[in-house]
Amino acid sequence: MKPDESANTVVLSAEDLDRIKTAQELDQNYDDDWHRWLTENFTIKDKAGKVRLMSPLKQSQLKLLKLYEWCREQNQPVRIIVLKARKTGISTLIEALMFLEVLSAGKDAIVIAHDKPTAEYIFGITSRFYDNYPLQKPNKAQSSVRKMSFKNQEGMITVETANNVSAGRGTSPQILHCSECAFWHKGSDTAVSLFQSIGEQSETVCVLESTANGFDSLFQPTWENADKYCQIKWKTDDEGEIQPEIEINDPDYKWNGYLPYFISWFDDPEYTKEFRDIEEKDRFAQTLDEREQHLKEYYQVNLEQLNWYRWTLREKCQGDVKIRRQEYPSTPQEAFVSSGRPYIDHDALGLMPLEEGRRGLLIQDDHWSKEVRFIRDKNEMLTIFKDPQRGHRYVMGIDCAEGILPEGSKDPDQSVCVILDMDDGARQVAVLAGYIGEEELAQRVILLAQHYNDCFCVPEVSGYGQHICIYLGQNYPHHLLYHRTDFLRDRPKRSRQIGWRTTMSSRPILLGDLKQAISDQAVIIHAKDTLEQLKRLEYNARGRIEAGTGAHDDHCFALGLAIQGIKSYPNHVSIMKSKANQLKPFGERQEDDSIDPITGY
Repeated sequence: MKPDESANTVVLSAEDLDRIKTAQELDQNYDDDWHRWLTENFTIKDKAGKVRLMSPLKQSQLKLLKLYEWCREQNQPVRIIVLKARKTGISTLIEALMFLEVLSAGKDAIVIAHDKPTAEYIFGITSRFYDNYPLQKPNKAQSSVRKMSFKNQEGMITVETANNVSAGRGTSPQILHCSECAFWHKGSDTAVSLFQSIGEQSETVCVLESTANGFDSLFQPTWENADKYCQIKWKTDDEGEIQPEIEINDPDYKWNGYLPYFISWFDDPEYTKEFRDIEEKDRFAQTLDEREQHLKEYYQVNLEQLNWYRWTLREKCQGDVKIRRQEYPSTPQEAFVSSGRPYIDHDALGLMPLEEGRRGLLIQDDHWSKEVRFIRDKNEMLTIFKDPQRGHRYVMGIDCAEGILPEGSKDPDQSVCVILDMDDGARQVAVLAGYIGEEELAQRVILLAQHYNDCFCVPEVSGYGQHICIYLGQNYPHHLLYHRTDFLRDRPKRSRQIGWRTTMSSRPILLGDLKQAISDQAVIIHAKDTLEQLKRLEYNARGRIEAGTGAHDDHCFALGLAIQGIKSYPNHVSIMKSKANQLKPFGERQEDDSIDPITGY
């Protein structure tokens, strides 16, 4: 292959020119080395305005390339969704891969941008690739501000905007790049037309990439599904190259097929700001707030990065923390900022140490000891974050699903059990969540309670929960079950019936204690699903607290019930002295025999 001497080129540096190979050297096939092909033959314009080779790739770009190659190696369609901070080079890499596929395999590609200026900017990236491509290339048959095709060769590149809800209709592209799709004005409407146009053959490509834009109708639910059923971990192989480890957890066949790839702001090496001198650095280190300290300790973010993080809040985000979370997120959970009025403090939620946990189920041996054992199985509904500790006290909140389908959601509520360790800062140690019949749920609850040192259980009595309460009353020690204390209608005395009943008067108590516990960091959350649902608790137009459109609240209520279990624990140990003190860390509480162990007051 020889360079096309008729191509328009820009002046490259001597260093870059040395890397452009001669025709003889280019005889080697690049097909098995995408990285070399890209870095030796593609030019970009960097932030300083310099046109140079796309080398070296950023770590974020390299990881995306590895996911692309993984799909090819598995002989399956490329389906990737990228949640990212701003300006991480992802669109550039996708355009380069798309250009290679069009040029080498004659494929048709469509790019959908959220507005006209962005569409023209993206097409400019592709035009630069063509103009400076040093290898043999076909002449253009048609080139406009949004379309490129070639003479005597199949394949074309078209750029459209998402304002056209019929984009892609009547075509059959093999490559689809959805740019900043969280900002598409009619995201779900455009997607209905667009996604029907692309096939499911292994040669096809569909990449969605965007910064977050609240809980939009397309990007956020697509990300949420992919992130729920697919986990990606990164390892370094024997040759020192980073490789993805991909685990699919799809027991109900609900995974949408997309690989979820998140890029935080601190993954980009350009997001750093040096100090003028060591004195300034020392002064800065003494002023770290709680959020910055968490990033430093939990994610090993250095002071220069935190200096940029604080600077960009002031200079680029108008001092608005919500804007910084959305534009430069540290975690996927932080990226999606609610457009409504959130009920739970998102800053407190952002400090929660999320973990993957171990999925599996509990079984009970048939021999005389009746030992309950945990068996790992990624398709099961139980997730354990920490095994039971000898001598620790545990509480379990049980929210039984009633088959309700929330507005805007495709999935009904799940039955959820949340277990907290009272002697470890109310740490979430296990979660059972799934579509479980009441009979099976009741049996699983018993095993889970026995596994965690015969924990104190707080089932909700509403709907199907009544069956759980009856079953527990017949098969579990009564002193380890929550008994409500509301007044009976037919008699002037308090009830001692099993289970928490959510009413107009008790609901504000449960939600208020939940909010206070998180705000005071008196509870530690590890489950991603629990955190996501807590973020979606909002005030509606009437001031009622409920899950946002399309969201669920079963984890929230199970956690709230577990907190009520802490308040109602049957021993006079760590009982709070006053309502204001009721959700402080347990080590700070004092015993007080004058307080009712049932009501907590």
